[in-house]
Amino acid sequence: MSYNTIIRFFDEHQEDITDMGFEEYFDILTTYVHALYEAGAYQKHAAMADVVIEASIINNVQVLRGLDIYEKTLFQKASSLYHLHAYASSAHILTELVKMNPNHTDYRDFLIKNRFQIKPAYLRSAQGTAIACYFLCIFIIAIASFYIDPFQPAWSPMAEMARNLAFISGTGILLCSDGIHRLRIIYKTMRLVRESKEKMKRS
Repeated sequence: MSYNTIIRFFDEHQEDITDMGFEEYFDILTTYVHALYEAGAYQKHAAMADVVIEASIINNVQVLRGLDIYEKTLFQKASSLYHLHAYASSAHILTELVKMNPNHTDYRDFLIKNRFQIKPAYLRSAQGTAIACYFLCIFIIAIASFYIDPFQPAWSPMAEMARNLAFISGTGILLCSDGIHRLRIIYKTMRLVRESKEKMKRS
């Protein structure tokens, strides 16, 4: 049965499914929510995932068909939010998953990937400065081409140096700021993993 068929079946028979006993209802509900995720219906999946999470907590259902349904649903919700560009919300869920299960490398790696997308103020400022340097480089090229080279050739070496300096500065700022951003995220995430593991050992 295709994911779209499952989604259509649930939507058409939602009232009847809701009236079932909890075990049957929850089994169909989780299948439906998983189908939403696999079909790429991320907006609806992110909303319906909360229904599964709430039901699993209220009814104390941790494992379903051999899987930790609570963690699986949270992880898929984080993925849906990532696809919806809700990076901060996704990162928050992944942070909690890492705290719950710091040995799960998928949680750690996805958290790092997610945090890369959240641009702090210093990185946005650095990118703006780099763009300004590139525009300055273009401006110098235009001035050199239309004025300096034809009418003031003695200034051409100076214009070339200024152009190169502007380009190198822009590239350097861009690479350094991005590198610092990535290193900070990796360090912060690995520290979270380490602290979560130590907390689990103490408990």
